[in-house]
Amino acid sequence: MTQEEENEVSAALQNIPALQNYNGPVRRLGGLTNRVYHVGNFVLRLPGKGTEEYINRTHEAETVQIAARAGVSPETIYIDAASGVLVTTFVSNAITMTPANFKSRVLAPARAGKVLKKLHSSGGIFPFRFELFTMIDDYLKILSTKTVTLPEGYTEVVREAETIRHILNRNPAPLAPCHCDP
Repeated sequence: MTQEEENEVSAALQNIPALQNYNGPVRRLGGLTNRVYHVGNFVLRLPGKGTEEYINRTHEAETVQIAARAGVSPETIYIDAASGVLVTTFVSNAITMTPANFKSRVLAPARAGKVLKKLHSSGGIFPFRFELFTMIDDYLKILSTKTVTLPEGYTEVVREAETIRHILNRNPAPLAPCHCDP
């Protein structure tokens, strides 16, 4: 970790009652959107820079607690909806399901399906409805204000998905709690 990162993690820990006096090792874990750290028996999640543009942390605070109550995510120890700082219990022996791991680990798709079904049937009510195509439109608007290059073929895939958008709009499925990026 850089010194700046160490300082930010240390400052965050001071605001979390369960971790205020922690002085053990901190190990960076994976994460594309956020910065995630293994801290003792916990996982500290700090929001990624700029994520406030497209992640409503107040909604997220409610949904992570619903998922924990449904038994499909770790217990939430601390959450600050204003800043996006989150602490959960650490799940030992957990493996990040990269595309390669998902493909190579025996029954990984079946286990993922069982977990999603458990969440779908939990009766939880999320404070926000994730509308995939509306979100894609919104994300593209945000990206249009930045200097970025979309992956090759992205525009064509979005255009081809319009057929699916129209089918879903004509035949909406019943709402159920879910995860936007399982």
